[in-house]
Amino acid sequence: MVNKKEFSFLNQLTSEILILDDDLNIIWLNYAALNKGWILNNGNKKSNLITDQLSDETNIVLVKLFNSAIGKNISQTKRDFELIDSKMKKREIDITVRWSNTYKFLIVEILCVDNLNKIIDSTKTFSTQKIAANLARTLAHEVKNPLSGIRGSAQILEKKYKDEFATKFLKIIIDETDRLNSIVTKILTPPSKPNLSLFNIHSALEKVYALAEADKENKITLKRDYDPSIPEINGDENLFVQAILNIVKNSQQAMENSKNPLITIKSRIQHGRPINGKIHQTVCCIDITDNGPGIPKDLHDQVFFPMVSVKENGSGLGLTIAQDIIRIHGGGLNFKSKPGETTFSIFIPMKIESKEVKIA
Repeated sequence: MVNKKEFSFLNQLTSEILILDDDLNIIWLNYAALNKGWILNNGNKKSNLITDQLSDETNIVLVKLFNSAIGKNISQTKRDFELIDSKMKKREIDITVRWSNTYKFLIVEILCVDNLNKIIDSTKTFSTQKIAANLARTLAHEVKNPLSGIRGSAQILEKKYKDEFATKFLKIIIDETDRLNSIVTKILTPPSKPNLSLFNIHSALEKVYALAEADKENKITLKRDYDPSIPEINGDENLFVQAILNIVKNSQQAMENSKNPLITIKSRIQHGRPINGKIHQTVCCIDITDNGPGIPKDLHDQVFFPMVSVKENGSGLGLTIAQDIIRIHGGGLNFKSKPGETTFSIFIPMKIESKEVKIA
């Protein structure tokens, strides 16, 4: 019998912790291991061998590793190991095992190599996008002053030249200067400070759905796929509505000429997800998927940059603003795109109150 109070602190780890007896029965798992699909004894079986949850190929290697750690009373590590479970699902892991003479059990720690790569990738992406956003704001600041001079000069000329030809083109100069000034102002304006409170994410999604449905000019089908078990999150609901609506509008505009256009809004809980270089135990994920033409590959590295747009008259600010809003909530925004399917994913870390797990 394992004293659960002594090991409950291991639930705070993002690595998977499995505790085995000397017969290789699983007697305790932390939350990360449970989330990865490891199963505790349900009470109906006399044994819960770890080998029952792994493939024969994996068992040949791991049983030898476990027995070696038990027999030699040492810590053993195997890196970049391909673990295959009983359902033939594969993943690459680093595994460390240590026999405890004090408690007479084997401690197994598993760290998913894929997660390490995702952490590195998310850190690089976050840093690159942050540098680009700062550069864009610096350039916008430098552009703002000349725009004021251009507009002022055009107004002076407008008062002097009253003929139809001059009036027409001076008006174009003033209008376009105003448009550029509006874009620059948006780039320079930081996101509003969030008014944090607990809210149901599906309340925000339903508001977005209603606003998108109200656009009668498009004939795009909207589909909802929600996980109703997602608890309330701490954030600014109005800002979330703005961010998600920007992404949905982006998808709508991308599919203006598509046949049978469809947008799916999906909510799910994910576990052990890296966001901006840090793994979070529990994450709320919102996917907005469309079946449009996809984003050109040469724009994939620039999608969240200001002024980048595949639309002829687009300002390229919708996704930039959405990303800023998600970031001030400690979340991340990324995308996958290919012809016929583009998905923008919002990841928001969730703080779940610790719960005790009943130990068999």
